[in-house]
Amino acid sequence: MQKNWLSETKRQLHAGQLQAAYQSALERLADNRSDADAWGIMSLVALEGENFSKSLELSDKALELGLKDIGILAGRGRALLATGRQNEARDLARSIILSDCKNALDADTIGVILARTGLHEEAVSYFSFATANDHTHVQFQYNLATSLQFIGKLEKAKQAYKKVLDIDPNFHRARLALVQLEPQTDEGLKQIERLFEQNRSDPDSALQLGHAAAKIFEERGDYTKSLEWLLKAKAGKHEQVNHQQDWVTSLFGAVKTRGPMPANQAADDHQTPVFIVGMPRSGTTLIERILSSHSAVASAGELPDLALLVKRSGKTAGAHTLSPESLAAAYDPHEVGQSYLERTHELSGGSQYLIDKMPFNFFFAGHILESLPTAKVIMVRRDPRDTVFANFRQLFATDFGYYNYAYDLEDTVQFVRHFCQLADHWSDVLASDRYCEVRYEEMITDQEAESRRLIEFLNLDWEEQCLQFHKNQSPVATASSVQVRSPIHSRSVDQWKRFGEAGDIVDAAFRDH
Repeated sequence: MQKNWLSETKRQLHAGQLQAAYQSALERLADNRSDADAWGIMSLVALEGENFSKSLELSDKALELGLKDIGILAGRGRALLATGRQNEARDLARSIILSDCKNALDADTIGVILARTGLHEEAVSYFSFATANDHTHVQFQYNLATSLQFIGKLEKAKQAYKKVLDIDPNFHRARLALVQLEPQTDEGLKQIERLFEQNRSDPDSALQLGHAAAKIFEERGDYTKSLEWLLKAKAGKHEQVNHQQDWVTSLFGAVKTRGPMPANQAADDHQTPVFIVGMPRSGTTLIERILSSHSAVASAGELPDLALLVKRSGKTAGAHTLSPESLAAAYDPHEVGQSYLERTHELSGGSQYLIDKMPFNFFFAGHILESLPTAKVIMVRRDPRDTVFANFRQLFATDFGYYNYAYDLEDTVQFVRHFCQLADHWSDVLASDRYCEVRYEEMITDQEAESRRLIEFLNLDWEEQCLQFHKNQSPVATASSVQVRSPIHSRSVDQWKRFGEAGDIVDAAFRDH
């Protein structure tokens, strides 16, 4: 009876019948206040209503009463992610072995939590289970494809993306992913152009399809057509998001005007965080792969923890972790530093050095060095003109407003100009033994000399495998997941010159820098 009740209330939840599920759980609790599953269903109702704190409070109660249901535990993991408790979500997901998952949805949810916390290799088996048990669920198949891509299984990823389109030809994110993984025929291009015309009124579909067309023309060397498609692709989304340049100015201004804070003096010699920061698409993943090829260095990928901890310590309002208010607020460096080390300790796998490659942590370079006495920051800089076009050509996650600048070329120029000024500021005020700049173009020109310089900056002995970064087998969950599996090359240098008049306009914007 209990199992049938639980299955029915879950069915109600999945059908969006929140009130019915809520009422059913209330009735169970009226008979038995110790019913763990009823408390768990209440937590899922709160989760679907996006009341994440309440969801966690209710699942805490369910856990106290002996909750075992995997679906409810998976929901708790989602709530932990939504409230910035990534380490707890990761631990919860890792505690659930694959054989515990009895249906595709539970396995996929655990896989998503693992993937969202950087554990793509572990996520693949859960996604594989989900797709094997539900052949028609397009999101399960897409989740499998992306994790396969991130761990370097590119042929399997291509097949998985094709299965996505077999299930749903209108799942345009998969079409864009395929364009990025393999050359397209003329017929493939015509199909994308037809689909774009059919979907122009939908900003997200137009964005994905237009980017796909732009990528095809770029691969064929037609940069004029590629840029035309990018402008068409982004127009609707740019209008929808209503990006504010004044807000960007306030954001960068808050960093440089924040007063000095007392440093955290409690050092932990057993763990050295290495923050690789810089504009997206500027070479941060390349630097990560070089350094993480060293036997003493592990990588945790892009972690959101630092910004979340600063915001929490500063007690600033609002949903966004990155804001002028959170950057300028007084905070407790010791609290942030200790919490960060506790959250990331297990990710190091025993290595003393652990890389956190969240690019936008460049906003928090001062916070990092104040909070973590042994931490080092590596700022990656690229020709700002190439950085503009690399960002404008990239389709970032559309659910993160921080990237809204990339829907308009002028907005992208403004953002990159602010970044250059902030990077100059950090170079002037931060200690050179803890803060280091690396220029992408110099790494391309003299890989060994620059790699040795960075290894020396970390106070490590040189290892030759750092020059063989493309053989590094660890996952890459960024837009560079394909490129960094090849040896270093110079094809991305001076790309701005290929975009004709638009390139000249961007060049003019940076002649004083």
